[in-house]
Amino acid sequence: MQTLVVYDIGDDEVRLRVSEACKRFGLARIQRSTFLGYLSSMRRKELAAALRRILGDADGNIQIFVICRADLALREVIGKPFEEYAREELLV
Repeated sequence: MQTLVVYDIGDDEVRLRVSEACKRFGLARIQRSTFLGYLSSMRRKELAAALRRILGDADGNIQIFVICRADLALREVIGKPFEEYAREELLV
């Protein structure tokens, strides 16, 4: 299943660590604070645990959504895609 991670974190260092963790787990950035990619159920649980450790007591919010391929296919992108995501998509 596709995994969507969305976060709103004020602390720059914590936000950077969350971003790096998402990338380590193979997710691609699709917005400044949004990552998307395939993760097994086990890997998603591992990512959630890692993100909990990173956020700790810092002020912020991280949400993880599971999206099936059929629903993802209904996604509508309006405007120019996020540049980093577009580059990564070409490499796949």
